Amino acid sequence: MKKIITLCIATLLLLATAVNVNAHTHNINQATALIDHAMQESLNIINDPALTTAMKRKKLWPIVTSYFDFTLISELTLGKFSAGATSPLGDYSDRRFTDKQQAEFTDAFTIHLGNLYLDKLNNDSQFSVQLTRTSAMKPIRKMQRARVNSLINKKTSIDYSLRLKNDEWRIYDIKVEGRSLISSFRKEYSAILLKNTPDELLALLNEKNLAHTGNNAEQ
Repeated sequence: MKKIITLCIATLLLLATAVNVNAHTHNINQATALIDHAMQESLNIINDPALTTAMKRKKLWPIVTSYFDFTLISELTLGKFSAGATSPLGDYSDRRFTDKQQAEFTDAFTIHLGNLYLDKLNNDSQFSVQLTRTSAMKPIRKMQRARVNSLINKKTSIDYSLRLKNDEWRIYDIKVEGRSLISSFRKEYSAILLKNTPDELLALLNEKNLAHTGNNAEQ
């Protein structure tokens, strides 16, 4: 009887493991499918010769906001200065963002990122994308993560980091030739926050966004 019970338990454990592996593989495949869909949507717009640069920007922006998790991007960019961080700041304790300031930062930073990357477009932009590999990443905050590697125009390596939340994959970081978007901005903004307050960083971002809007209006 003990042997039968042991075998039953072992079988259940093996089945459970198989289910988890299959679910995990399925989730990873979903991450690949999301990036593939996002890329195809974007390329159809970018490579359309009938669209002007302004028209491309307008059509791409809803796609960007649909696939990126700007809330997490902003939180990770602020790092130890973010509202939810617990690490001590010592003499810089007044540099930690409040929830209200962080919400304002997320809005301003989202616009800034959009301007920065969409500005690379022009009427003659032509791109191709090849997805090369998808792999699981170590879970963070008990959330499943994945990385999708790609090649742009068969030469530039771009890696997308995604996290699964509420059964939806969203991009939270991009690495271009190994350089992380979040790490780059975190370093830049950490240096600013050692000398300036959160409100001053917000003012700087809003000023850049306003100047960008003014420049585009003049064109």
